[in-house]
Amino acid sequence: MKRTIACVLFDLDGTLLDTSYDFSWALNTLRAEEGLPPVPYWQVRQCISQGGKAVVQLGFPDATADALESLRQRFLKLYHDHIAVHTTLFPTLDQSIRTLADKGLPWGIVTNKPEWLTHRLLDHIPFADPPRTVVCGDTLPVRKPHAQPLLLAAQQCGVAAENCLYIGDHPRDIEAPLNAGMLSGAALYGYLPQKVDPMQWPAHFFYHTPVDILRHLEQL
Repeated sequence: MKRTIACVLFDLDGTLLDTSYDFSWALNTLRAEEGLPPVPYWQVRQCISQGGKAVVQLGFPDATADALESLRQRFLKLYHDHIAVHTTLFPTLDQSIRTLADKGLPWGIVTNKPEWLTHRLLDHIPFADPPRTVVCGDTLPVRKPHAQPLLLAAQQCGVAAENCLYIGDHPRDIEAPLNAGMLSGAALYGYLPQKVDPMQWPAHFFYHTPVDILRHLEQL
């Protein structure tokens, strides 16, 4: 039985917003402060979906646990203070949001990024239509791939979970909607981890570029 899509939920980093340049700047600024050369941008990009700690570990693989935590705090401060210098919506996703608004369909964000960074970032992004819900990594005691953040987002959008589509660029972004009984979409243009074959993910839809999302939404 074909399900009606009545709400679209997005992962944030690597799916809705291209935050990679600001993450890369923060890490390499921190490395420069420590007298180290920059990490190649592409390596940082592949690591972002694993979270800030993983990005810092990439830049400082030999750091002890205590040193790593100190470096992580400095990294987060740098990132927070320069959070939206180069961050933008991925191409055409502003049109996708406008398309949803024209169709009267709510949309939202479910991310594992903490609230203090998420809301500061979103304050700088001019959406064509504001998200109906924003659920962050610390909004609830659990986060993706647990179903509860997605179920909360669906509830706040006033749509049954089975009629929601969740789009993301990490294996947990496919697992979470399946756990929540939602449709899932794989953003293949995002920050895909190394040595994964996303075409093997059990997603309902595969989007090779952001334009593919727009074309899909236009057909709803």
